[in-house]
Amino acid sequence: MKNDYVCTVERGSLALVSSIDHDPVIGGVIRGDASREAYVGFLAATYHYLRWSGPLLSGAAEGLRRSGRCPWLLEVFDSKAEEESPHVRWVLDDLARCGGDVASVTAAPAPSAVNAYVHWSWAMAEEGSPAFLGAAYTLEFISMHRAKVAAENLRARRAIPNIEDAVSFLEGHGDADVGHIAALSDILRRIEDPRDQGAIVLSSEIMCALYPRFFQPGPASGALVRGPRGQA
Repeated sequence: MKNDYVCTVERGSLALVSSIDHDPVIGGVIRGDASREAYVGFLAATYHYLRWSGPLLSGAAEGLRRSGRCPWLLEVFDSKAEEESPHVRWVLDDLARCGGDVASVTAAPAPSAVNAYVHWSWAMAEEGSPAFLGAAYTLEFISMHRAKVAAENLRARRAIPNIEDAVSFLEGHGDADVGHIAALSDILRRIEDPRDQGAIVLSSEIMCALYPRFFQPGPASGALVRGPRGQA
């Protein structure tokens, strides 16, 4: 099943990429015809899920250290956590450059779908599972296929004031994630435990189900997500 499960993750991620083209919010960003308000909303939701990428990767590494499992993955998780560190800054800079209220966004509660994703990912990290690699793969797969296209279309349409200086997050991910997906595919093929493979597939499937819901308008969750050491 070792190679088959990687194909399963790839197929699910590809189906998500196809579906988000028709999403009213994400699709508008990809086509470049999103309004300023829609793009600000997209960046705000992106901030709320993205701010957890580094902590979740670090938490997964801590879980693996405690369990003594897959020691070769520790460097992978540590490296990817460091790699994620500037991305939140890119999103907030883009938000400010197109007129968004950064303070309000960072103080606001996260969408319920984001909290669901974070709670589940923490639970898997605490038990020493490499499951988060499935969510990471799907997010980077989206970026590889759509981020640079979205940045180019937003700049070409110029429907948003100052958009030329407000696509650093999309451009940065579009340029980098082709190499990231190739590296992640190689890493996933080295994982042989069927339980870990199943958890990675499930993590990807959960991300596929929740990702479009990150951007849907509606009430945010009042629940405060905390990491294993009380990090909010």
